Amino acid sequence: MELGSLAEWIGALATAAGFGAAVWQLRHNARESRVAQDRERDDESARREAMAHAVGVKAIWRPNRRGAPPWWGRGFMPVKVEVHNSGAYPLTDAVLMVGTDDAPHMMEVVYGVVLPGERLKDTYKVRRTEVVFLELTAGVSLVFTDVYGSHWERSTYDLQRREHPALIC
Repeated sequence: MELGSLAEWIGALATAAGFGAAVWQLRHNARESRVAQDRERDDESARREAMAHAVGVKAIWRPNRRGAPPWWGRGFMPVKVEVHNSGAYPLTDAVLMVGTDDAPHMMEVVYGVVLPGERLKDTYKVRRTEVVFLELTAGVSLVFTDVYGSHWERSTYDLQRREHPALIC
């Protein structure tokens, strides 16, 4: 039985080491690729949320001094609402939800599409018997879908992701 020369042994060990290094390099590259994909997915999620944060909703209720509807409102409380899409992409399925005394039912105003840079201002009359001090700039939210198909609800003070879009009939 012949074991071979020293040169053959060195060649065989170098081949095995090269094969081991190649396997290690492939595994290392696959791990780095997964980390990069996870980072890209997180960045994409952050971009989507930043786009949703670019949507603003402002509400100012106009009660009388006692917090009740003004005498000229005939039982309806006026609320001045402003919706602004300062993002670079349009919003779809946009519905303004305004709180009423008929909880849990809300008054719904369908905007449909809100274009980039568009600012929508209007005053609505809502059946409310009173508005307390903490509600003077709240009680209104905008439900919309972004260009990525994500659904959001933007209130005057908060942004939340939703499972489903607003129902538009």
